[in-house]
Amino acid sequence: MKKRLFPAALSGGVILLAGIGALSVQGAEEVSWSYEGATGPGQWGGLAASFAACADGGQQSPINLARTIPAQGGTLAVDWQSTGAEVVDNGHTIQVNMAPGSSMRLEGRDFSLLQFHFHLPSEHTVDGRSIPMEVHFVHQATEGDLAVIGVFMEAGAGHAAIDEIWNAIPDAVGEPASLGSFDPNSLLPDGLDHSRYAGSLTTPPCSEVVSWVVLDETIAVSQAQVDAFADLYPMNARPVQELNRRFVLSRSDAP
Repeated sequence: MKKRLFPAALSGGVILLAGIGALSVQGAEEVSWSYEGATGPGQWGGLAASFAACADGGQQSPINLARTIPAQGGTLAVDWQSTGAEVVDNGHTIQVNMAPGSSMRLEGRDFSLLQFHFHLPSEHTVDGRSIPMEVHFVHQATEGDLAVIGVFMEAGAGHAAIDEIWNAIPDAVGEPASLGSFDPNSLLPDGLDHSRYAGSLTTPPCSEVVSWVVLDETIAVSQAQVDAFADLYPMNARPVQELNRRFVLSRSDAP
């Protein structure tokens, strides 16, 4: 069962990313970071020179989605296909790397789907409220910048595609396991109404190269599926960041 969080009128090959971080940035993979303690989010900016944006950036993600500006739609199109996929526990989240063949079109630009991964609780909040989980679909343009679609995951009925992914998680961190052919559309809600803003990676190096698209509708997963992820990663969400001078646009796009 899908649920709407926002009133309609409101408001190369696969690149391995740690969360949405470590985007082929030299040295990023060698620096240890976490979600708590001495290497937690409040300390990321000082862990490496390449992580400076985590502390000094002005367009950081995630954010609280509260005040939005209605805008005309028709500028988002998702063209995802069933392709080969592999599951990996990268030490920060469970990530599914997708073979080439799926893309999205945003504001007239094409972005190829690289991977998707999960956060608990949700990284974005809605009017200050966290959602049990959030999945991020990471796309990259030929110029190198990213577009990420975020989908909230509410507790409800079980989700067959999530069972498929969870059952394929390998025992060892960093060791990929084949998922066979996977259709990422199975993790999309019916509608593509969304909030959109300019932001960053939500993990180090926090580069401000991301066009964020956070869907209004949610998908349902069971509490048992949430708990199974929590057994591996009981908390892997960066705290919300200041909006600063950015605007958040709400758009209505037909699926």
